[in-house]
Amino acid sequence: MTDEQIKHMANRFLGWKLPEDFYPDAGIKFAPHVNPGCEYDHARDGPIGTNLFTAIQAEAMVRHMIEGL
Repeated sequence: MTDEQIKHMANRFLGWKLPEDFYPDAGIKFAPHVNPGCEYDHARDGPIGTNLFTAIQAEAMVRHMIEGL
């Protein structure tokens, strides 16, 4: 697999729209509403990708996944 393919996979992962039943662990929270209980309360767009990894870390994850293929 080329470096360009790995970068493409990492970027696609980071830009993936998370599913409706997204349920993060380790205390990570996603608030589906902005300003809850306030007159400015409104639904947020669903999260896209992840802020758990940088692009460099996502590339390392892809390299780990394909190792030994």
